[in-house]
Amino acid sequence: MTARDVLQKLADDAGVSYRDVAKRINQAMATGDGLKRAIENIAKENALVSSKYSLNSQAIVKAIDKILREDYTQTLMISAVLAQMVESTEKDRFPVPAFFAFLEILSDVPDSRRDIKSETSHEIEDLTTRMIELTTTLVSIVCEWSAGGMMGVAADCPVELRGMARSVFRKTRMFQSGLWTCISCGKIVEVRETHALLCPECDRNISSERPPSSTAPSRAMDRVGYGRTEKTDSADGPIQ
Repeated sequence: MTARDVLQKLADDAGVSYRDVAKRINQAMATGDGLKRAIENIAKENALVSSKYSLNSQAIVKAIDKILREDYTQTLMISAVLAQMVESTEKDRFPVPAFFAFLEILSDVPDSRRDIKSETSHEIEDLTTRMIELTTTLVSIVCEWSAGGMMGVAADCPVELRGMARSVFRKTRMFQSGLWTCISCGKIVEVRETHALLCPECDRNISSERPPSSTAPSRAMDRVGYGRTEKTDSADGPIQ
């Protein structure tokens, strides 16, 4: 389950609205409580068994990995949308730590280039939304957080995921210092020098290889926020 799934179950069992629970969780995390502790405290306040609302980081990684291995074109489209969202300046941009976690898991997926199904825009939208929920939940529980932001690897992070959590923490701190790791070659450059998450050299190389017909942007997947595209505002946005 993702954080959204758990919070919805907690709200239903406590007889309160999802918005109220989400607000309490956000307030608790802003003061330095971790996501797990915040959920446990609300469960106990409502005389509920806190273990019913647990989050399993290893199960979340498996769910992410399963989506990424399903279909080559589907994975490319999800990756492109998330890359656009992490570069967005909107309030509901894709969080950088979650994007780093996504890249860490993606790096272990073989480049099989197999297409086994034909994806619709709605399917890609749903899978991208699911990926956002999974990755944001993952970094919330494998990394330690405080009022000042990410502080390191969570004490209860499974051994198998500590390497990933350390990488996410290191890259996040670098980003906060104005540095970015090129998603193509791995070179560390200043954030202001990047374009489409690439260092200048990789951007030039890719631009020179791109056919003229691909220079026109596709409007269908020009997603600028969680659950929303720029083409239409009919999809639901995030619950605040």
